[in-house]
Amino acid sequence: MFHSIISNELHGLFYIMSAILIHLVLTPIFIYKEHQRRLLFALILIVLIFLYWKFEDIDPLIYSLHLFPISLIAVILYVGFIPAFITWTLFNIGCMVVLNYYWQPALISSAVILLGGLLITNTANQTLRMKLTYATGMLLLYEVLYALLALYIRSHITMYAAYTVIFSFFSLWMITYLQFFVRKHEIHKQRLVALEKDRMFGQFAATISHEIRNPLTSTKGFLQLLDQKELSFNDHKRYVDLALSGVDQANAILGDYLNYAKPFSNLQEQLELKEEIEAMLRFITPFATDHQVAIHTCHENEEPLYILGESKKLRQCLMNLIKNAIESMPNGGRISLRTSKLPNAVQISISDTGVGMSKQQLNSLGMPFYTTKEQGTGLGLVVVMSIIKMMNGKISFSSHLNQGTQCSILFHQK
Repeated sequence: MFHSIISNELHGLFYIMSAILIHLVLTPIFIYKEHQRRLLFALILIVLIFLYWKFEDIDPLIYSLHLFPISLIAVILYVGFIPAFITWTLFNIGCMVVLNYYWQPALISSAVILLGGLLITNTANQTLRMKLTYATGMLLLYEVLYALLALYIRSHITMYAAYTVIFSFFSLWMITYLQFFVRKHEIHKQRLVALEKDRMFGQFAATISHEIRNPLTSTKGFLQLLDQKELSFNDHKRYVDLALSGVDQANAILGDYLNYAKPFSNLQEQLELKEEIEAMLRFITPFATDHQVAIHTCHENEEPLYILGESKKLRQCLMNLIKNAIESMPNGGRISLRTSKLPNAVQISISDTGVGMSKQQLNSLGMPFYTTKEQGTGLGLVVVMSIIKMMNGKISFSSHLNQGTQCSILFHQK
């Protein structure tokens, strides 16, 4: 008898705990709105109950005294009234149709605790002790009402029914304990995410104020110097140029932040890669020449190379990468830009003869605020990586100190 009761009740617990586990895994991935998450739990439980009906050898007494009340109470305490109503309806259908069983006691008893659940719907911040108290009280009420309404149980109380009720309390406490700590873990995770967002916003604000204050301070100083009466024409021109360069630097910093925060456009068109590279080189070559850097381009394939994307964004990415390569060669050097056609993909390779990076620096690439440049914000490469990813591409780097850096961009073709 013990073996039969424990076996059937463990089967029921397996389905309930599976619903909790599946809900815990799926909700962070697919659904973020609270009411959708609650309905998802009810849907998962419904699917599992249908599987229970189909594949399990159902004991009507254990279904009515164990699985039904435990599932209903768990949903009332942790999910909400609407999912609880769905659960209540489904289980009663099981009593009426699937079990073809004496269903009135289960219907009335479950309706009482469902209505009682309206009085204790605000249980989100309650302690484990309070939840166990509510759960125990509701299950006790259900079992007493069921016994009073079910004449065949009241007149033939057996040890089988008594043990079923006793083990139901242990099962309910286990489920309540499990759900409480699952929910507690979820709340802690949400708080950590919120704290991380606050930290990022604070770091954003601190970085913006620091980066912009420096060029604005220098600009203010040069403007004050311009107020002097005795200034030569050359000094006047030099101070104006320096003040304007400070404004340009502040504007460039703001541009990096706006590009980082601005969402990627859904506009995509067919781009010919070689044409985009040539157009980008027309803008970046004067900058390279000023830094004594030669850019050599090699196309391994004569035929056009097509990708899907946005021309302006692609040129921005390539220009940022070439500019980073140029700035890594303070004494001049050489950049090799190569394109090639791979099976179902197009590749761009950019190699420089710069100072290179250590393994630690290489692993930190792409992190916001991380930069190896004195006046960098650490957002340029973040923007580049985000845009390339949106264009169905992948970017990777390899580097060694004093041996240059190699960047590889792979655009997958659909």
